[in-house]
Parts: sequence; C-alpha cells; structure tokens
Amino acid sequence: MLLWILIALLTAAAIMAVLWPLGRAPARSDSAGHARRVYLDQLDELERDRAEGRISPAEAEAARAEVARRLIAEDAAAEAEPGGSAAARRATAIAALIGVPCLSLALYLGLGAPSLPGAPRAARLEAPPAPDDIVAVIARVEEHLAKEPEDGRGWDVLAPVYLRIGRPDDAARAFRNAIRIEGSTAARQTGLGEAILTAEAGIVTEAAEAAFEAANMLDPAAPGPRFFLGLAAEQEGDFAAAAERWRALLAEAPAEAPWRATVEEALARVAAHADGARPPATGAVAAAENLSADERAEMIEGMVSGLAVRLRDEPTDVDGWLRLIRSYVVLERPDDAAEAARAALEGVADESGRARVEALIAELGVTPAKAATP
Repeated sequence: MLLWILIALLTAAAIMAVLWPLGRAPARSDSAGHARRVYLDQLDELERDRAEGRISPAEAEAARAEVARRLIAEDAAAEAEPGGSAAARRATAIAALIGVPCLSLALYLGLGAPSLPGAPRAARLEAPPAPDDIVAVIARVEEHLAKEPEDGRGWDVLAPVYLRIGRPDDAARAFRNAIRIEGSTAARQTGLGEAILTAEAGIVTEAAEAAFEAANMLDPAAPGPRFFLGLAAEQEGDFAAAAERWRALLAEAPAEAPWRATVEEALARVAAHADGARPPATGAVAAAENLSADERAEMIEGMVSGLAVRLRDEPTDVDGWLRLIRSYVVLERPDDAAEAARAALEGVADESGRARVEALIAELGVTPAKAATP
C-alpha cells in the first residue's frame, strides 16, 4: 500500500511540473514589447507633427496607417510564438494529465513486479541461503580478492565459509592470509587448525597443532583449541594427557554447552587407556608427516572407514558428512562419494545443513547416487 501511495505522489508531482507553466498566461518577449512601444511613440509623434503643421493631414494619415499596420503585424507575430495559443496550452495540459499516469503505469506493469509479495528484511536474513546463492557470493568475493589480495577483512570473511562448505585447503590459505594481514587471534588460529585437520582427514598434524597452541595462548579459556590439543595427545598415544585436558575442559564447561557431549564421548574413548597408562616412547601413532606414503594412506583409509561407520548411527552430523564426501573425492572413490552424498541428503533434515551439503557436492561435482529400490 505504501508503494502505491509513493507512486501516486510522484506522478502528481510530475504532472504539476508540466501543468504549472502551461496554466500561466504567456508573457510577451522583451523584443516584442519594445517594438510595440516604438510604434506607439511614432503614432504620438505623428499627431504632434500634424497639430504643429509640420506635415499635411493627408501625409499624417498615410503615415499613421503604415505604423498601425506594423503594430498589428507585431501583435500577430507575438500570438504565434510557442505556448502563445490558449487552445494549444489546453491540449498540452490534457495530454500531460492523461499521458503521464498511463505511461508510468504501463512501464511499471511491464518492467516491475506488482504481484511479488513483500519480503521483510528480517525474514530474508533468517532464511537459509540457497546453494546457488552461496556459490555466487563466494565467486564475487573471490573476484574482489583477486583484485585486492591485501584485503584482510575479505580473507577473514571468506575463510570460515570455505571451511563450512568443505574446502579446507582454500580455508587454510584464507586463514593464513587473514592472520598475515589482520593479525593473529584465537579465532583465526583455531580456524586454521581446523582447516588443516579437515584437509588431513582428521589427523592433527604438526602444523595444525601449532595453530591450536597459538590459539590457546591467545585465549586459554577457549574450548576449541583445548579440545583439539587433547585430540592431538590421543593420536600421539598420550591418553593420560588427552584425558587430563578433556576432564579440565568439562569441569569448566557450562551444563548447557552444546559441545559438552562431544568432549564426554572423547573422554570415554580414552578413559580406559588413560588410567595408569603412559605414552609409548615413540607414540602409538606417529605424526602423519613422518609416515611413509603407504602407512599414511592406510591410516587415512582407516579413519575414513571409521567416520563412515559412525555416520550410520549419527546421520544428522553435517560436518561429518562434509568430511566424508570430500575424503572420498580426494581418495578418488567417486561411487563412495556419490553414495555418501545421497545418505547425507537423506540424513540431514534442517535446511541450513542441507544447503551446506548441496553446496559442497555442487562444488566438487558429485552426483548423489539414486536410492535403492525396495
């Protein structure tokens, strides 16, 4: 309703801008007024010359007729100027009164969208973005950063988006650029560590551990770095250190913390080994970069298989599905990636989670497998 009121007011203003000058009587031009005064002065002068006997009555009459003829011709020329005819002004006014609203309405109906329902800003912000929108937004930001590579704020915004849609290598690069330009913070270091960990299929490598250590130094109370440092200790076989970190984290965690269940599950996993256990001299699991190619491949395969088994029982874990799909693509197992994409779309119910899965499979070019017929 407000839109139509604004349109009506703007249309009225446009019509008045046309009608106002047309409603005023045309003023004579300066040159026309001057010529008329000259002719009138000539008539007065002729009358004086006749009265004083300077010219004969016949000559005065002839001269008066010539001046009168010129005066009539000047008046006719003034009436013929643009806008001088009242009939022409009325015709122009009627055309403006009818034509401006009709033309405006025709243009709006042809180019506008009068049937489109209203979309309040709050509702637009709450709605999850479509996968195509996410890809388009990322493309625009990437184009901007290609021209302005030192825009630290741009890298800071793009890095977590990369991580959420399953592009950990790009996320790690973006986090490193943000840290280099904008400075090191606990959030950026934690994001960098998570990106490296995701790219390495869940292995806390030396680079990831260094990022988590930096984040923990910047914010010792942040739960994320503390959890992942415990995970690094577990993967090194130091179950006692992992259990100690996670117990301390749970002791400080609020009862309603959303990540509490994850820490409790991890603690239960290492508790049996932690009681009285000491880390082996060389570590139960060597750092990934120190393994041979075959050993590294075997470890990754085992972790991917374990993740796939866990997701059968926890099909709503969006982050888990993103890691599994990307791992299958990296391992060049397209059939498994297609099956994982199908299972993820079936298991994830909330719209925002499905949007993340759809964005990843679109980015990686994965076609979800068809559901098996009963």
